[in-house]
Amino acid sequence: MTLRPVRPADRDRILEITRDVWGGRDYLPEVFDAWVADPGGTFQAAEVEGEVVGVQRLRPIAPGIALYEGLRVASTHRRRGIARSMLRQALEQARSLGLRQVRLYTDSEAASRLFASEGFRLVTACAVWNAGRMEGDDLPRLARPGEGAALAARLRQEPEMAKSLQAYQGVNPDWSAVVDVDADLLERLAGEGRVRLGPGGRALALLRTDLRSRLLATFVAGSGAALQELMIGLRFEADGQGLHGATALLPDRHPGIEDLRQVGYDLADDEGRAYVYALDL
Repeated sequence: MTLRPVRPADRDRILEITRDVWGGRDYLPEVFDAWVADPGGTFQAAEVEGEVVGVQRLRPIAPGIALYEGLRVASTHRRRGIARSMLRQALEQARSLGLRQVRLYTDSEAASRLFASEGFRLVTACAVWNAGRMEGDDLPRLARPGEGAALAARLRQEPEMAKSLQAYQGVNPDWSAVVDVDADLLERLAGEGRVRLGPGGRALALLRTDLRSRLLATFVAGSGAALQELMIGLRFEADGQGLHGATALLPDRHPGIEDLRQVGYDLADDEGRAYVYALDL
């Protein structure tokens, strides 16, 4: 097996590889062109006897930290050690670049076993909580640019907010960039309109950009009445956007689990879990 950069001409073959991923709902076809054109990331194709049989990507997301993503192997070439070989070569590349850590996000238990066997440690595991959309006008407040530092301080200082942050081990489990929840992230997401606040700022939710059919909160902080009002507000917002409902990713030790139940969110056992792993180099 050899690795080389993915080329635009590889598009059809790579899309063919992804057709059986998540029942044909793989996100890779949507990002293929952007990944090929991105000079900041390394998008690689694995070849066996001249045929593309897999892809992977490594890109920086913070100083000294890279995200490993997009690992796919054609169904005709699985269980041959190709994924493991690709991963190991990506880690060697990360070391050669002087990176100190590689992070990844997956919702696949099989992939989780691969990463754990290669030395990755589990940072956090989140369950999926769903609620249907609901008619209502009391939408959650959007954080304003300039609030990032204050929100980060509140996450550290207010007990229930701090417990939530600890439950996530300080990271935002967003597949597009598993970065630390700090003032810089909160400020950037506030500028992108992706931070929702409960009453008095005592609850907070970070939204994912690719909404698709549901409003998805990757990080939720707080508990009690403030969190309940925020999570109901997300159901109202989902209805206003014509989405099916709202979804939240919560670790098992999150202090607000019972609050979500109180406002109509149910544990989606059939949707698996979201795992964040990290490997110190």
